[in-house]
Amino acid sequence: MQLPNQKTLSIIVNFAIGFFFLSLLNMNGGYNIAPTLLAVLGLSYSIYGVIKKWQWSLSKEDKMLIYSYLFYFATFIISFVVHQGKIRELDNPSRVLLFIPMFLLLLHIPPRLNTVLYAIPLGAIVAGITAIYDKLVLHSEMAFSSRIMHIQGGDISMSLGMFSFAIGFYFFQKTQLKLTALCILAALFGILGSILSTARGGWPALPILLIALLWIYRRNLSKTFFITLIGLFTLAIIGITQMPNNQISERFAAAQDDIQQYLEQGNGSTSVGARFDMWQSVFIMVQEKPILGWGTQGAPQKRHQLAEQGIISQYAGQFTHAHNQYLDDLSKRGIVGLVAFLAIFVIPLRRFMPGLKSDSAETKLIATLGTLHVLAVMIYCLSQSFFTHNSGNLFYFFLTIVWYALFTTQQGNIKKMA
Repeated sequence: MQLPNQKTLSIIVNFAIGFFFLSLLNMNGGYNIAPTLLAVLGLSYSIYGVIKKWQWSLSKEDKMLIYSYLFYFATFIISFVVHQGKIRELDNPSRVLLFIPMFLLLLHIPPRLNTVLYAIPLGAIVAGITAIYDKLVLHSEMAFSSRIMHIQGGDISMSLGMFSFAIGFYFFQKTQLKLTALCILAALFGILGSILSTARGGWPALPILLIALLWIYRRNLSKTFFITLIGLFTLAIIGITQMPNNQISERFAAAQDDIQQYLEQGNGSTSVGARFDMWQSVFIMVQEKPILGWGTQGAPQKRHQLAEQGIISQYAGQFTHAHNQYLDDLSKRGIVGLVAFLAIFVIPLRRFMPGLKSDSAETKLIATLGTLHVLAVMIYCLSQSFFTHNSGNLFYFFLTIVWYALFTTQQGNIKKMA
């Protein structure tokens, strides 16, 4: 088996990662291309390494990440066997296994920091322009909806915006003011894309992640920068709300009305009300089968049964997932499945968080990007079954590995310099 040399592999890896950010939301299935390429390359690389009997020299943290992925997939296998599920249930979660050889590849052929420093802001700008095109030219009700499920697209666009903010703070530390301004502009484009998607589930992430970001960089940024940023942000929000066909006010008003109807009339046939009913159905399910849940097929059937009994609305009873990833995993794979799901967040988060206090601007940035990524997806999962979609799986696992590999490489570089 012959593989390209390390220099060629590095070019392929960095091209794929850069392409990932640029193609996420403006191409049909754009989120598939780079992960698929690197998964195939990682598998070939790992097989070659086994044949050559390489010593992988994995750290305890590296092994913990791999174990968390294996445990996560194992819960789907257990559920499949116990509940006599259908083989297609394993299709989406099985892809997490392909991220393990990809992880080994990126640990040995790591991405370059410069790749993400420039690809992410450009990707955020592309996302914002795509959303504007969808709304103003195609007159779509929801930006990105012709290429990806619009809630997923809005969440991903929000992440690109927040990543761009973090990179802007990094460039400000380096006194590269033109690049700082470009990144802040890119961040606003990414946020704009999320707003024009009309997917409300990602909007709560904005203030939470922005506060977290400002807290992380509180000692590195001047008061003038903070005041200027807040002023620009306020002007941008005002400008976005004045755009034609943005539907922001309508979406907020609709959510408020849905909540009021649910509290006063128990109406579970609205968008928000159905979510409340679906969440109620999970609490009923978990009381009966708390350990391993009801299975991928059993949970929707039980929800439908609850609707037939009049416990939840007929509208809520038709959904196959709970519109909350934590509760969905709890209903389908029980406490075991929920623990495995939380592990894929907690383990990388524990890896990144110590780097937030680093004196190295590069280490701090990578740790910030990793932390923002995990926190953002955790927030998206509160109102959306983010991982039931292939786009959610690929986006989360792929970027977690990219940030992890970058972080590990940067730490290694610091140790060499010490």
